Amino acid sequence: MKVRTVYFKVRHLAPALEWWRAFLECEPAKTFPEWSEFRVGGINLGLLQLADGVEANRRRSCVPVLELSDDEIDDVIARAKRLGATAMLEGPAHPDFPNTAAVLVDPFGNEFEVTNYHG
Repeated sequence: MKVRTVYFKVRHLAPALEWWRAFLECEPAKTFPEWSEFRVGGINLGLLQLADGVEANRRRSCVPVLELSDDEIDDVIARAKRLGATAMLEGPAHPDFPNTAAVLVDPFGNEFEVTNYHG
């Protein structure tokens, strides 16, 4: 398992992207209408624009993404659930589908994502 990505949830992507571009003094490695991503020290630092109507202050603003091998992802998701995590998003609803991935919330309210997508 490794930390592949950490991303911030933002209300307005364009100004957040400009701030991080200036702060990091580099261009994003990927940019899409709702997602931008910088490479920082071998880790992806992303910005995800929240959908309209989602209250930013009621959700966590930073989410680590843990990348797992194909042969361990299912066991890790199951273990997280056994330990009290709940799935917010998984299966066909997850953007990594058909790869196996889930956005989970630990018993303390912290969101994290696990995936076997290696992109």
